[in-house]
Amino acid sequence: MKNCFNIKQTGFYLFFGGLLLAFIFGKADAQSLSFGTPVNILPAATSNKTPCIAYFKDNFFVAWIDKKAGKIHVADLGKQPLKGSVRNDDLIDSAQSNFAPIFCVTPNHLYVLWINHDGGLNYVVNTSDNCFKNSKVDSLEITGASIGLSCAVVGNNMLIASRSESRDVLIYTVAAIGTDGLLTGGETKDLSFKSTDYPAVVALADSVRLTWRGNKDQDIYYANGDFNANKWTKAKKLNGIQSGTSPAVLHNQNSTAVFYISRGIKKDTRLYYTMDNGDRKNFNIQLPGYLNVHSAVSICVADKNNFYVAYAGPDDKIYLSAFVNYNPAKWMEQTLFPKKANYSLKDIIMPGSHDAGMSVLTATGGQQKGTINECNVLTQIQNIKGQLNSGMRMFDLRIGLYKDSLYAKHASSDCMDDAIGGGFGEKFSTILHDLKDFLNTNKKETVVLSFSHFCTKEASMAKIAQFIIDSLGKEHIYANGGKKLSDVTLNELAGKAIMVFEGYATPDKLIDSCTIAATSNSFINFKREYAATNNLDNLKLKEKTFFTGMGSPLKYNDLVRLDWQLTQGHDEAAMVCNSFQDESINPLFSGVMALTSAIRKHHSIIDLAKIGNQSVLLVVNEWLANKTINKINKPNVLYVDAAGAWATDYCVQLNMNELYTK
Repeated sequence: MKNCFNIKQTGFYLFFGGLLLAFIFGKADAQSLSFGTPVNILPAATSNKTPCIAYFKDNFFVAWIDKKAGKIHVADLGKQPLKGSVRNDDLIDSAQSNFAPIFCVTPNHLYVLWINHDGGLNYVVNTSDNCFKNSKVDSLEITGASIGLSCAVVGNNMLIASRSESRDVLIYTVAAIGTDGLLTGGETKDLSFKSTDYPAVVALADSVRLTWRGNKDQDIYYANGDFNANKWTKAKKLNGIQSGTSPAVLHNQNSTAVFYISRGIKKDTRLYYTMDNGDRKNFNIQLPGYLNVHSAVSICVADKNNFYVAYAGPDDKIYLSAFVNYNPAKWMEQTLFPKKANYSLKDIIMPGSHDAGMSVLTATGGQQKGTINECNVLTQIQNIKGQLNSGMRMFDLRIGLYKDSLYAKHASSDCMDDAIGGGFGEKFSTILHDLKDFLNTNKKETVVLSFSHFCTKEASMAKIAQFIIDSLGKEHIYANGGKKLSDVTLNELAGKAIMVFEGYATPDKLIDSCTIAATSNSFINFKREYAATNNLDNLKLKEKTFFTGMGSPLKYNDLVRLDWQLTQGHDEAAMVCNSFQDESINPLFSGVMALTSAIRKHHSIIDLAKIGNQSVLLVVNEWLANKTINKINKPNVLYVDAAGAWATDYCVQLNMNELYTK
């Protein structure tokens, strides 16, 4: 079974014999959420309160309160809610409220509950699997409920929580669920917890949890309790979370892991999520900016990885967004297999990392190596191991020699001696060791390593190729055997790395060739446009022109790469990065450079990446909407600096788009 739970309305019932929600919070190293573009599913409906979504007997339902009349509607969205094919829109007779209704689901009944104008509680039970039209309105004794409701089903009982109308304390009642579906209630009980909002409630393994927003602050608190004995723990603060409303809560009955989703504070209408996996916490991760909510959201479980979120937008329209809960280290396995196992790399999009090995500066080089530091040479914020576990699947690497060992490098010329300046990053043996461990652990993932900017006098292509084969092992490298890229399926690539060198291949094709050209016969030809600018508007224009001008159909070996990097200008790279130097060397010079950089608004590479990365999701969504990006020219790699799970989230979402469906 699946049910509705939301930031200000929570009712979550766990059924189907052991399928609880262990899939949400297993033993994975990390979890992430990927949200799809919102769809206005009910064009004629308007509401300034949170709509509630639920799943019952193979159909999705949404309930909402009409903005103008305060009347309560329930619509059956069928099996594919994003299609907008509403089978029934039932106006519940005589049902009116000032607050949004909620769903509560049991194996045999779907309930709609709401607070009436007298502060009491009314409900209806569906008369069939898809209809509420003639359902009888019943009442349940609860005294002084206000603002809204939340519920959780535990065994044959339904716990309903609210906030007192006359006071700021939380209240609840417990209703027994009869075999006929009717509810019989007990007394309304006060809690000592105070809030400006009503709480979210969720069933735990042997208790329930209330979560609420503070009374005089915007902090979030929780308490666990045995509602039958009316015994509750002391309130505890969820450090690191603030919200304008009580958050939604998900809990895996087989662990201590808890998931929260919350709205921003004050005028911040964006959404955030928090994963609390015992000793590992990720607080307030911001979701994409196009998820802009009026008040709060409701969430419905579709299956073990897929969910829907419903909300009222700033325009009072009702929106639905599909989202996926997944482990970034296993995103290909969890979101592409088995349904897309026969797709090729040309049919999907994956996140890529520019100058991937440059998250650390091991040494500087070049003719003016004294001007090189983290500011003008580092492009990434995670090492390769971290990027693999965050979902990166295409890596741009340039390899050079430093003190008789191979390292990733970033320099102004292919050879460090010829460069004005450059830096060495991660040790290459460490990169390959981490890649080997990753592929051994994640046997459905595919990784593409693209090598370029070779310097023969430092290390020949043949030497680097042999080092890769010896370090990684032939069993981890895909050899195409003469097949075209378009004919190689994800199933064939599972657990393998594709190694491509610019303009070079070994006879056995363990190392194959790649190019960046209008057309070529290499195994992979990257079609891309490098903007070479530090101006965001120029970057947008350059990339848009690239996509609109692509023209002729793509060849079997073309992978389209969206190169989304902002690049330091020459004076910027020199001037802003002087402020990173040790002031003991020349405090006056460093101070002047720092002041000049501030006046000219210069940025480090990572700072520029953060600026660019904030816009890429919105820009690509716009290009999808106006057909700048279409099924013919769709990108296969989202190629960025400061790569992270945010890029994986977006690629997972795009892979659900019809552009990436055969």
